[in-house]
Amino acid sequence: MPTHSCSGPDEGPAASCTDCTAMTPAGLAAFERCPRSLWLARFRPDVAGPAGADAEARLATTQAVKAEAGRQCTDAVTIDHARGWAAAVTATWQAVAERRTVLNAAFEHDGLRATIDIAAPVPGGWQLIAVRAATRAKPHHVAAVATQRWSAEGAGLSVARATIRHLNRDFALPAARSLSGVFADSDVTVPSAAIAAGRAALLDAAEAMLAGSEPPVAIGDHCRLPHPCAFSAHCRAALPPGPDWPVAILPRGAGKRFAGQELDDLTLVPPADLGSDTDRRIQRASITGVAEHDPAGVAAATRDWRFPRIWLDFETVAHALPLWPGAHPYEQVPFQFVADIETTDGHAERREFLSLDGDDPRRDCAEALAALPQAGAVIAWHAVFERGVIERLARCFSDLSGALDHLADRVVDLLPVARDYWYHRGQRGSWSIKAVLPTIAPELDYATLEVKAGGDAVEAYRDASAPDCTPDRRAALDAALRAYCGRDVDAMRIIYARLIDPASAPL
Repeated sequence: MPTHSCSGPDEGPAASCTDCTAMTPAGLAAFERCPRSLWLARFRPDVAGPAGADAEARLATTQAVKAEAGRQCTDAVTIDHARGWAAAVTATWQAVAERRTVLNAAFEHDGLRATIDIAAPVPGGWQLIAVRAATRAKPHHVAAVATQRWSAEGAGLSVARATIRHLNRDFALPAARSLSGVFADSDVTVPSAAIAAGRAALLDAAEAMLAGSEPPVAIGDHCRLPHPCAFSAHCRAALPPGPDWPVAILPRGAGKRFAGQELDDLTLVPPADLGSDTDRRIQRASITGVAEHDPAGVAAATRDWRFPRIWLDFETVAHALPLWPGAHPYEQVPFQFVADIETTDGHAERREFLSLDGDDPRRDCAEALAALPQAGAVIAWHAVFERGVIERLARCFSDLSGALDHLADRVVDLLPVARDYWYHRGQRGSWSIKAVLPTIAPELDYATLEVKAGGDAVEAYRDASAPDCTPDRRAALDAALRAYCGRDVDAMRIIYARLIDPASAPL
């Protein structure tokens, strides 16, 4: 991958080259999304927030996917950007003259420097291919290709076709572990041409903006889509204090309808103007500070949850490029579960599975699941996820499919029960288990754990399964993962117990 930032990946956070202040497709995309982010990237990069593990993981995934796409190109020339931009452009045009496929091709037009993942000769000209670590072409991918196309065509390349090369969601890794077929192409020749026609004007507007002072831009969805903005904290710090209970806490974006009314305080919204009973419950609890709780409703909703009750939580890892035969791109593969088997007298037996050796964990996981009791409710939080994991394992192992399908059929969901019969204003509009738990059982605190969230669990798995992980470190990560997954199960059990009976003792 290129190291010079003005030829960096168009999906990344870079907005312009810090060495030469050249504009890039990423910079133009930043301007379209939020002019302020481009201005800050150019003049105040010091106020950017830390990249964070999620951003680093996304970048690593993107780099791995692009590298695999490059490996699948035969007789290709890879442009070395380490020698500088001018040398990269010269090498690109030399490869073009030889009609060779070019990786990391460098083109410049009217001050915009674009690096194209793959430029391949085709009848009638050249095919521009942008490689993306997604399973479909998205609008911002097409916009980036349009910018690349404008730069390449302006520089003199005859573009016959423009393509997004993304992961093929239907691909299953064969036993031979060949990744041939892992990519699918989406032709964006026509839409990219239409967008490219407006790029000159957009570039002029961006340059004019950069000639001025920091532009004011309102906070909005662009701060988190298509990826979180590095400058969000800086921009929010300049905002005046908002209400304690803003309409933005309403779930599923329900608060947006009040934006045009300049009504930001949920406590001032007429209840009749709220669109659902859930929104009105959130408003009442926010105003009064009294939790909305219906134990009888909880009891009625869960009366059919038979014993032995199996409280189940998975941790999974998803690889963009599948590692194990039969797996698909981004398939959630379970490497851990914790299951508490609870009998009618309240006694619970804990069963655990955890694989950190880096080998395919699915068969061992499936066998451990199949050994769980073949009767009783299987309780999860956001059960569609747990059910999906079990069903995929059932499709992988026909000899275990009967037991696994029966397990999946018995999965029930605690999340909608909590959503329908409990709300505390401390949740601030969220019913994630980590939002609900502190309002019901604050003594169970994830902050004390080494692994605190799902992203941490994936990072711990990757570290522990790496060949260079020491035995002591692997043992420590093993313990941390067991504590975290076990905490999720403990959280479900105590949330349920206190929803049924607020006076119930700790587990």
